Amino acid sequence: MKSLSDSEILLKAAMNRIAARITEKVINSAQEFNQIAEELPQKLQNEWSRFKEEVIQESERLEKKTNASKEKSAKEQLIKEDFIQIQIDNLRSKVIDINKDIEEKN
Repeated sequence: MKSLSDSEILLKAAMNRIAARITEKVINSAQEFNQIAEELPQKLQNEWSRFKEEVIQESERLEKKTNASKEKSAKEQLIKEDFIQIQIDNLRSKVIDINKDIEEKN
C-alpha cells in the first residue's frame, strides 16, 4: 500500500472535517425542522385564537362607537324637535295675538 504524502494527508483530513461538519449541520437542521414542525400547529392555533379575540374586541369597540353615535344623533334629533316645537308654539302664540287684535278691531 502506498504511503500518503503530507499534503495528501492534510487534504484528506480537511475533507473528513468538512464532511463531519456538513453532516453535523444537516443533523442539527433536521432536528430544528422537526421541532418547528411539532410546534407549528400549536403556534398557528394560538395565533388564530389571538386573531379571533382581536376581531371580537374590535367589533365590540365599533359597536360601542356606533351606539354612542346613535345616542348622540338621537339626542340631537330630540333637541331639533324641541326647537321646532318651540318655534311652532311661538307661531301659534303670534297667530292667537293677531286674531285677538283683529277681533278687537272688529
